[in-house]
Amino acid sequence: MFLVVPVVTLLFCFSGVLIHVLMEARKAALERAGETAARLIAALSSDISRNIEILDLSLQAVVDDLKNPKIDRIDPELRQLLLFDRTATARHLGRMLVIDEAGNLRIDSRTLNPQSRNFADRDYFQAHKNSDDIGTYIGRPERARDSGKWFIGISRRLSHADGSFAGVVAASLRLSFFEELFKDVALGRNGNVTLARTDRTLITQWPPDESYIGLDLSRSALYPHLAQSQSGVFETDSVTDGVHRLVAYGQVGDLPLVIGLGQSMKHVYANWRRNTRSITVLVTVLCVMTVLLAIYLSSELTRRESAERDLAMLQMSDGLTGLLNRRFFDEVLDREWRRCRRARLPAAVLMIDVDFFGVYNDANGDRAGDALLKALGKSIAAISKRAGDWGARYGGDEFAIFLSGASAAEAETVCRLLRQRFADECVKNGISAAGLSIGIAAAAPNIRESPDRLVEAADQAVHLAKQRGRGHTEMACRSHDLTRAA
Repeated sequence: MFLVVPVVTLLFCFSGVLIHVLMEARKAALERAGETAARLIAALSSDISRNIEILDLSLQAVVDDLKNPKIDRIDPELRQLLLFDRTATARHLGRMLVIDEAGNLRIDSRTLNPQSRNFADRDYFQAHKNSDDIGTYIGRPERARDSGKWFIGISRRLSHADGSFAGVVAASLRLSFFEELFKDVALGRNGNVTLARTDRTLITQWPPDESYIGLDLSRSALYPHLAQSQSGVFETDSVTDGVHRLVAYGQVGDLPLVIGLGQSMKHVYANWRRNTRSITVLVTVLCVMTVLLAIYLSSELTRRESAERDLAMLQMSDGLTGLLNRRFFDEVLDREWRRCRRARLPAAVLMIDVDFFGVYNDANGDRAGDALLKALGKSIAAISKRAGDWGARYGGDEFAIFLSGASAAEAETVCRLLRQRFADECVKNGISAAGLSIGIAAAAPNIRESPDRLVEAADQAVHLAKQRGRGHTEMACRSHDLTRAA
């Protein structure tokens, strides 16, 4: 697993970088949508401003011509040609009207004999009547009385020579003009364009819905933003249909009109989400494959290390008993001897020999002899519990135990435990028991001696045990190089 952890850490770091890149791409998608919408609003505003300006120039020309007192005395047909230019015949222009101070229709651009009508209830009439400094007035959306079509009135005030109210010159601009203008704007699914007055009255929108015309937009988030800046971008839930949109807005020149262009956030992030899904799937697959490869490589390395350890164990252990072999026991003996010397701890060596092993083999067979040696090896391993205890097969039927930090008395206790454990193991496995001759040598390691002297002393003690009748334990006396019976 040591390989998996750094790989997973690396993948987490890579994923973090990828998430950062994707979030930056998301931010860029939002900015691009806002910039595109701002350019569209600029184009729409320019078109609307230009058309209203042209219409306003025509209204101003009518106002100026009506100041001539002779205008009412000339031929009606000639008067029509003089007052109204070709603008009055534009496709989306309803008609241009001259209305007197009482709201009665005086002149109609579409006919020489206008019907008797009163327009005193129209908001543009009331606006000019109540104020003499409005200039060009853009009215609220209203329905034409004859055709039933929606329009907004664009008007200018007429004044008498003394400055008093003399009526209104008004032109009706059909809302179809704006709908025609908005329909080619590519907004995506659930996108919309709204045109509203700065007094929070909705004029029209695309896609068209007559039920929203004249709607009060006081709850719209547009106007708080408009109060701070004439153009900008923000996110909001629409007050008309509740769709969450990115809204770009801009005031139409110096006119009391504002355009809002809304794009559904789902549409804004559609390409980003599609790309993100593709990238996420690809990266997930790569990450999974990388982790699986890391796990595989880690398991292979673990298996190799295990095989190397097994090989090392085979090299340093005895194949029959599983104990250390003599070569590795000599290395352990030298290392542990030096450690005990540094720590000022005693050390003991037990040399163990199976009595009459050759006779045992002849009587019971080689397989029985191997079973006996395995039982002895298992018994030695069972009593060598401490970290500094090491058991080894020293020769054919010779075994050795090194006891780190053990005194002579403790070594004798280990001998008794070994004999008991060996006897129990033989009974357990149905093996004919054999006697053990054991030699013990214990000493406090010093710099002038090598551990070989301790092994030699224990070996001599084993030989003495055999001479004294086998099945005995003999303790080597280090001070006089003598032995005594245990």
